[in-house]
Amino acid sequence: MIADDTSIGAIGLLEAIYSQRATRHFSTRPVSSDDVTTILKAAVRAPSGGNRQPWRFVVIRDSETKRRLGEWYLSAWMATVEESLRSQEAYRSGEDLGKGMADIPVVILACIDQDLGFGGLSTVTEGASVYPAVQNLLLTARSLGLGTVLTTLHTLHEQEIKDLLGIPERIHTVALTPLGYPAEGEGFGGSRRKPIHEVTYYDRWGTSEETTSQ
Repeated sequence: MIADDTSIGAIGLLEAIYSQRATRHFSTRPVSSDDVTTILKAAVRAPSGGNRQPWRFVVIRDSETKRRLGEWYLSAWMATVEESLRSQEAYRSGEDLGKGMADIPVVILACIDQDLGFGGLSTVTEGASVYPAVQNLLLTARSLGLGTVLTTLHTLHEQEIKDLLGIPERIHTVALTPLGYPAEGEGFGGSRRKPIHEVTYYDRWGTSEETTSQ
């Protein structure tokens, strides 16, 4: 049973999963506070190690703050993407994202509270307790007709961002997620994915067909 305070998106879960894709060009159409609340309520339903729920979220609407984030994102993009690749569509859209971030209606910064994690474990293990929440966020946004993209390049400027937003030292940022309605000409679906037979093995590596009867 779904809790009474949980809004339900206009499309089903599988449709959201199959049609969700990275959006890097957004309309300036406003995103309601109710929709942001719905998305965050879904995010915190995710599992976490020991049910410690170490996720924290910063919802950013201020244009100047988003502009600064966009500058840092673009700086990280320039430092990371080889010059020979920058003209390719798959990479060029990242540059557009940084340049246009000030005009994106909402940016959500997902963070993890290290005091609620498991000290000394790898970043992969720590991420297991926060990235499922981010995925819930992405899928719920899609169910509401909103585009998103999970980005992490901002972490190259994490200390500057933490200083700007007043984030305590024990908090690490893990995902910068723009949120808004897709720009004209943008849509959902159409993401190219390898078929599962190319990426799946059964019982041991290299066995491409399931042999156990069900």
